[in-house]
Amino acid sequence: MFFLLMFCLPLSALYMGSPVEPQIMERGFWISEEASFGLKVGYQGDRVITRKMRPSGNAHGKIDTMALSFDQGVMTLNYLDRVEMYGSAGAMHAKLSQRPSFDQNRRHYQTQEGWTAGVGGRFLLAQWGKTVIGIDGKAQWGRPRIKKVSGRGVSNNRESRLKYCEWQASFAVSYTAGWLTPYLGVKYSNVHAKVNRLSSSIYPHGQFKLINQDRFGCAVGCTLSPGKLFDVFAEVQLFDEQAVSFGGNVRF
Repeated sequence: MFFLLMFCLPLSALYMGSPVEPQIMERGFWISEEASFGLKVGYQGDRVITRKMRPSGNAHGKIDTMALSFDQGVMTLNYLDRVEMYGSAGAMHAKLSQRPSFDQNRRHYQTQEGWTAGVGGRFLLAQWGKTVIGIDGKAQWGRPRIKKVSGRGVSNNRESRLKYCEWQASFAVSYTAGWLTPYLGVKYSNVHAKVNRLSSSIYPHGQFKLINQDRFGCAVGCTLSPGKLFDVFAEVQLFDEQAVSFGGNVRF
């Protein structure tokens, strides 16, 4: 019923994660359960249907849509089942629709697959039985090339790039019931992006910047795990963006 509710909501990207993630898997394949540290390796996919963005700096006009897709491998170092530090790396691509104020002609930008990487950490603040409160902070970078710009015709402007940078801080509460751990959290995020090296025929200034319109959002998700060896998760982010995240981890 929980997953049905999640996917019926308007999918609204950085993955927040469950606050009990540092202790949701107590035993791995090789590292002893009594060890103070643990290692996890996994996959994380993020699909941002649309992110609310607006022009920044000298750019004027309107950003109609911004869609993003991330596929990354993740490595996580766990300490005392309360603290986790993690890094990710993989590929991203984006689609962006813009209407500059000087002519109001819509331009559509589509990138190639490009690199992306991120770092972050989470900390379990407090626990009462099966209820856990925790915090999480992370940052993500990406720099894919622009594959195609369309509007008045189509231009292959391969020297152009999208520079993407986002950081996020979140606070969440979870409750574990058997294999399922649903959670709810709030987040603050800051996104800066820039499209540069554009030809003057596409955009006279050669580049434009954009930032996220809404800084606060929330996320609802659920992790499934037997408490050892592996977990899988799904999450939606709401209000500031429409996005869904999914993936899983294996503990060693």
